Amino acid sequence: MAFRARVEAQMFGQMLLGQVTSQTQRFERPRRKIIADGLDCYLVQVFLKGTCEVQDGRLTRLVRPGDIYIIDASAPLDAVDYDFTHITAMIPRDLMSQNLTRPDEHHRRIILGETPLAKLLYQYIRIVHANRSGMSINDGFASASALLGLTQSLLNTCLLGTGGQLNDEAVDLSTRAVISDFIDNNLSNPELEPSLIMTALGVSRTRLYQFFQPYGGVTAEIRRRRLRRSLQDLLDPSHRSMRIGGIAFRWGFSSESHYIRAFKRRYEMTPGEAREARRLMPTFEGRRANDYERWIAGFAR
Repeated sequence: MAFRARVEAQMFGQMLLGQVTSQTQRFERPRRKIIADGLDCYLVQVFLKGTCEVQDGRLTRLVRPGDIYIIDASAPLDAVDYDFTHITAMIPRDLMSQNLTRPDEHHRRIILGETPLAKLLYQYIRIVHANRSGMSINDGFASASALLGLTQSLLNTCLLGTGGQLNDEAVDLSTRAVISDFIDNNLSNPELEPSLIMTALGVSRTRLYQFFQPYGGVTAEIRRRRLRRSLQDLLDPSHRSMRIGGIAFRWGFSSESHYIRAFKRRYEMTPGEAREARRLMPTFEGRRANDYERWIAGFAR
């Protein structure tokens, strides 16, 4: 029977990360197929849309968006995915199992999305997939290493509770990525502040402030990113008719005067002066926000 499917995949070292969108499909791996294809890896799967029903003996278990679903390709599988979009990390067994406490006990494991580490891994997989095309080779290796370490930490914790060995470096890297992505996606929200981040992501105040201490604190980092976005608008010819107050409110500043003061402290000129100085540059196509910042800083000297 014919069906439609869309597949996007990319290699990250030995790890394959791919997204599949399709209609309802049955997935079966009987022992004969396992022996024939010799596939020996773990699949770490997250659903963005749809659900999965997994046969586990006489039980039928359900995977929902937000959950972490683990498949051991060396074990039989009988599952149905319903009108779905999911992202799957395919990780070779020898890469994954070396730091797992019980590497053969995770087939058909479903970790509910409400648990903190599962929530973190779910968001991190989405972030890595969404940003894959812009990554350098080194970025890809670093992202894969963090994904691997976080997955191992999650699985060990599931089996051993608090006695599980956590990969702190991987957890920290993944947590930073999730927080950073949340901030970028909420810069226009005037309510964006540390308390909102802590509530939305389940991060403690101490941990959040530790992450951003090198940058002058959480609030300072949010303000810096808002200023960068506003700078892009100021220097974009298509936004020439947009009032400075409109740009300020667009990026979450409480007032035009507050925005102008913050902008001048950072760039040593007012937003109006920066917009006027734009005429001195022939073009900005292809430039990034940090390129604009360097230009503004140089102009102000």
